[in-house]
Amino acid sequence: MVFITEQLAARFYRFGTHTYVQEGGQFVYPEEVSIGSNVFIRAHYWFNIISPGIGPSPKILIGDGCQCNLGLIISAVNHVELEANVLIGPNVYLSDTDHQYREVGIPIHSQGITTTTASIIIGEGAWVGANAVIVGNVTIGKGSVVSANSVVVRDVPDYCVVGGSPARLLKVYDPGSSEWVRVRDLEEANHLLNKRRDQPLLSICIPTYNRAEDLARCLESIYSQIGNTDLIEVRISDNASTDTTQEVVERYQASYTNLFYERNQDNIGADSNILHVLEQGKGKFIKIQGDDDFYVAGSLIPLLHILHTHKDCAVFHIDLLGEGGQVKVETGEGLASYLTASSIYASFISGTILRREDWGLLHDRTLFLDSSFNQIYWQYTLLEHNPKFCIIHSHMFTYAGNESTGYNFGRVFIDSYQRILQNFIGRGLTEQDIRTDKRRVLYDFILPQYARFTARGAGAMLERFEHYFTEYYQNEEYYEEALKQIRAILPNR
Repeated sequence: MVFITEQLAARFYRFGTHTYVQEGGQFVYPEEVSIGSNVFIRAHYWFNIISPGIGPSPKILIGDGCQCNLGLIISAVNHVELEANVLIGPNVYLSDTDHQYREVGIPIHSQGITTTTASIIIGEGAWVGANAVIVGNVTIGKGSVVSANSVVVRDVPDYCVVGGSPARLLKVYDPGSSEWVRVRDLEEANHLLNKRRDQPLLSICIPTYNRAEDLARCLESIYSQIGNTDLIEVRISDNASTDTTQEVVERYQASYTNLFYERNQDNIGADSNILHVLEQGKGKFIKIQGDDDFYVAGSLIPLLHILHTHKDCAVFHIDLLGEGGQVKVETGEGLASYLTASSIYASFISGTILRREDWGLLHDRTLFLDSSFNQIYWQYTLLEHNPKFCIIHSHMFTYAGNESTGYNFGRVFIDSYQRILQNFIGRGLTEQDIRTDKRRVLYDFILPQYARFTARGAGAMLERFEHYFTEYYQNEEYYEEALKQIRAILPNR
């Protein structure tokens, strides 16, 4: 198998790494063609830039991870884009314009083209089948399928199957049933699409207060990946911010119909605001999202697959210690197993996803509202009703690096955490389960964090730390040893 030369690859607007393009095709003006990384294009092909040097550049964009079979023809006057991981079958034709034909008596090849401003966008993860034709101003939704031999001249929603000439909707993915539902006509299709908008697969629920800049970064990290997909909604509860939070949200709402915003008249407190925004979510799954945590590129759409595949799980925990590379998913059952798998890190709000069906069975959602760890109580209570959980090991977030303030470290991470766990003794946890976790948390998390807070002079956060430590650890065999370590970190406290 022979591939194009490095000299030709260097002429492209962009030519990514680990990308292979077979010899045996033609690029008309490769300077206006962008090809991402990990792409494979099989000969023969023809990439035609109709008006080089005029209008936007690049005019043809092939996203990372795309696989293009033989016989692909792309003809672009303005913009033809394959988003990441698109699969193109053999002998596919894509063009953002067409020939004029209406001038009787003039040869069609002399009449020019229909438009110079249209665009074709094939959404992330979509599949265009063999011999398909897509012409004009058309968007194919994320994860959608264009059946073989189809002619597409209109937009296709996300996660649908179309076929025919002209193509019509054949199947629609329904998050409620996790099935691809066959539709007989447009009325049935629209019914399912409207239902999907009202009850998406995932609600990303963001409580926020006076973090306009962080919130803007958070929203950009979301919408750069999901666009206007109706499988995800974003809900924001603004806790009476006095900065430009509302303006930031309105700027995004101007472009995205799946973004919903509510501003509290008064500040109701952080924990109540988390609860409030979760209760607004309409998705099959509801996810808490910190306003200063940002999604890594390419992480959100794969999350939908995990939710679809593990639709029976009540709780999902995203391991914030997850490293880059391949996403690893583990499942388990029961409170004790979940404690072993998640430990204190279940407190990380951006790592928490709950199935709304199970959330609906949780009637007393405020039992530990004063603890700053109410989300841990929710997770364990849901697992009482439905013991299935999922742990997602993935480097999914980057962080603003805001220093934690406004709470007492010992009260929250020792007293609150232990009170919540002890609430479940005899209900799925044993005293030994909690003692085992308590030691692990002390040495892996509490002591390192205590040292870090001490080093940065966060004295107010550490008040009565030794009191809380003694209350819960004094009967443990390692108590004296740990107490010496604490006093060595901050003498005379």
